[in-house]
This record gives sequence, C-alpha cells and structure tokens, in this order.
Amino acid sequence: QSQLSAPMTWMINITRNQAIDQLRKRRERPLSDLDAQMLVDDSPSAHEQLNSSRETTSLNRCLDELEGMQRQSITIAYFEGLSCSELAEHLSAPLGSVKSWIRRGMER
Repeated sequence: QSQLSAPMTWMINITRNQAIDQLRKRRERPLSDLDAQMLVDDSPSAHEQLNSSRETTSLNRCLDELEGMQRQSITIAYFEGLSCSELAEHLSAPLGSVKSWIRRGMER
C-alpha cells in the first residue's frame, strides 16, 4: 500500500499528460488568426504596474501635503472631471476661490 502514489499526484500526472497531448495536437495544425489573437495579453506588464504604483504613491504624498479645500478641489476636478464653474457650484463656493484653490494646490 505504501508504494501507491497519493491521489493528488495521480491527478496531477493525468492533467499534465492531457495538457501535453493538447499541445501536441495544436502543433500539428497551423495557428489561425483567432488563436493568435487569443494569445495576446493586453494586461499591464510588471514594469507598468510598478510605475503605476509609484505614481499613485507620489500622487497620494502630494495630495496629503495640500490643505483641505485645495486637496478637495483638485481631487474632485480631476476624478469627476468637473470644470471650475461646475466645481464652484458643487462646493457652493465662489468661482474665484475655487480657481485659487486649484492654482495654489497645483503650484504646491
């Protein structure tokens, strides 16, 4: 009994052998355009993900240094795509103040 393989080892070998058989079958037929499109990976590379993570960290650090209304104005304008006049209405604040908060925040 101790000489028998564990069930998981047995299942892994069956799966591995089936995968090898499928690869061999595919090798025998030419790669179609549809198959080639299925192999394309559009997800971000590790390098792109690292850069994105660094940019996010830098952006958060910059936003943390801003005063409340500067941070709120810039964040809402950027992430919700509001114009200065729309932002002023949204915040119930004078347009001139909103423009100043954004300008000073961006300079900082």
